[in-house]
Amino acid sequence: MRRVVVPSFLLGVIALAGCPDPKPITQLAPPPAGQGFQLHVEPFPVAAGDEVQACYFFEVPGEPGTDVWVSRYEMAQAVGSHHMNIFRVKTIKNLNGNPGEKVVSYNGQGECFVSSNWSDWPLVTNTQQGSLTDWKLPDGVGAKFQAGEKLMLQTHWVNASTQKTPEKAEVSVNFWTMAAPPAHELGTMFATNQNISICPGDVGKSFSKTCRIGTGNVNVIAANGHFHSRGTNFEMFVVDAAGNEVGSRFYDSQSWDDPPMSRDFSVAIPEGGGVKWRCTFDFPQGGCGDPNKQCCFTFGGVVETQEHCNAFVYFWPATRDFNCF
Repeated sequence: MRRVVVPSFLLGVIALAGCPDPKPITQLAPPPAGQGFQLHVEPFPVAAGDEVQACYFFEVPGEPGTDVWVSRYEMAQAVGSHHMNIFRVKTIKNLNGNPGEKVVSYNGQGECFVSSNWSDWPLVTNTQQGSLTDWKLPDGVGAKFQAGEKLMLQTHWVNASTQKTPEKAEVSVNFWTMAAPPAHELGTMFATNQNISICPGDVGKSFSKTCRIGTGNVNVIAANGHFHSRGTNFEMFVVDAAGNEVGSRFYDSQSWDDPPMSRDFSVAIPEGGGVKWRCTFDFPQGGCGDPNKQCCFTFGGVVETQEHCNAFVYFWPATRDFNCF
């Protein structure tokens, strides 16, 4: 693990609204003063053959302890990003940092690659798409924060055989705030299926898992999935209290490197029910994933030798945030 402490004026860890970004590669302007704040990760290089995953720590600005409600996220990334996730920092295991610090890990080695470190850190928002993701929450729904609350932004970049980073890595995120509390609080679900293994000759091999979040009148409003280059189809379904699928799938993606974030819909989850997600993979004979695991791809964050089957789900009202590992 390498910990680097960088002054916040260089990181842009908390660039309050109205402070201009000198070199925004995505040209993402911050919200006007009083309407939000921006998090900006300054550009950094990703050497050929490297995977870099960096965990940045920062605080929500404002008078400590006061509520901060957010109605819109703008997320912009340079070309070549593998993913960007933001979490609320809760139980500390082996990954931590003060606001203004970052922990950088390389090629699967280091605490920023160890998912158990954030196993109870609730999801805030995420994107896997290059360029701009502009997400306005439905009317009457907002994400609740407290000023002084610590968040962690994780950004993953790959410059190897399966994915390239032609430019320097860079991320900007705008949090647009609300003047008054909304009627409903946004809830989130971050879920992983770690019991996966894709071996040479596996074609059309699927893995499914369920996370129960239904407590009555829960409405899913956005979702996206995440796997690596062996993934061919990512699907999500609503299930009832008995685990049976209800209706048709509400999320479907065949894109591993630029999966869409589906939003602007509303899918009801019945009492005691939840979300089931299914990942399908192809890996023909003749290739090799991890040579230490009989050339199979098992769960892990390294794009070149491991696979993921991760679901991101957003809903209201928030009974609580769910992590399913």
